[in-house]
Amino acid sequence: MKFKHLAVTVVAALVSFVPVHNADAKDIVVTIKPLHSLVTGVVGNTARTHLIVDGNQSPHGFKFKPSQIKLLNNAAVVFYIGDTFETFMEKAFDTIPSNVVKLPVAEKARLKLLPYREGGPWEEDKHEGHDHGHEGHHDEGGGDMHVWLDPDNAIKMIKAITRGLSKVYPENRDVYKANARSYVQKITALDSELSAALSNSKEFPFIVFHDAYQYFEKHYGLNGVGSITFDPHDFPSPKRLKEIREKLNEMSAACVFSEPQFSDRLVRTVIKGTSAKTALIDPLGANIKDGPNLYFELLSGMAASFKRCFNS
Repeated sequence: MKFKHLAVTVVAALVSFVPVHNADAKDIVVTIKPLHSLVTGVVGNTARTHLIVDGNQSPHGFKFKPSQIKLLNNAAVVFYIGDTFETFMEKAFDTIPSNVVKLPVAEKARLKLLPYREGGPWEEDKHEGHDHGHEGHHDEGGGDMHVWLDPDNAIKMIKAITRGLSKVYPENRDVYKANARSYVQKITALDSELSAALSNSKEFPFIVFHDAYQYFEKHYGLNGVGSITFDPHDFPSPKRLKEIREKLNEMSAACVFSEPQFSDRLVRTVIKGTSAKTALIDPLGANIKDGPNLYFELLSGMAASFKRCFNS
């Protein structure tokens, strides 16, 4: 399958909704771009949604602006991935009005979390039950919270969002359900297309900047073999860099992927003297326009980056 067909699905994902805006309703606030995309897909024109971590920002080490605190104070509901992902929300939740509904979507969707893996080359016997103290992303006994990168999880999240919104705005329940059905159909269609497009990419080993992609990898059967760093704000030790370079050579890794939110200096250091290529992947959609179509463009863009780097 030619990868250009993915664009057709993204264009087909353009969403139209029945306007049912309640002028007296308070606004809806969402933490990160992929979740904001799912929420707006369900909300449609019934209310305004506001994004907290926008543009090229990362939830790692995020700091609030006063205007964003004001948004939270005036919100009807706040959607976020989970307490162990957006740790910057903890203090904000202590200060905003108690009547603001706080909805941790991964929990409400009852998602099964994958355990975090080693920061360097991943060894299967170290996956289970190993806590790495990954700042801002999980606590002891927690798991990987980049759950939206599996389309099956996204569908469950859509259903949880629909339930949550229907409790806050019961008058819009039928609209939410209709929007959710349409959105899920588009996710399912894109997932089928991406599965076919990535079917020839499963054999290529690769390394990522930090371990944010295992839901995408496992869903599409890709061969991730390690990450450069566990915490993207930490520079790995010389020992870790040597370990990664050895893994690159040992596995004949085809690609090392960087992220737009962080410098590619580490990636360039790691691939020096190897035959590996580099490419950019982005779990947050930093350079994609906010809105209901961001999720489709995010997954399509990631798949395209993998295929370009693997030349498959």
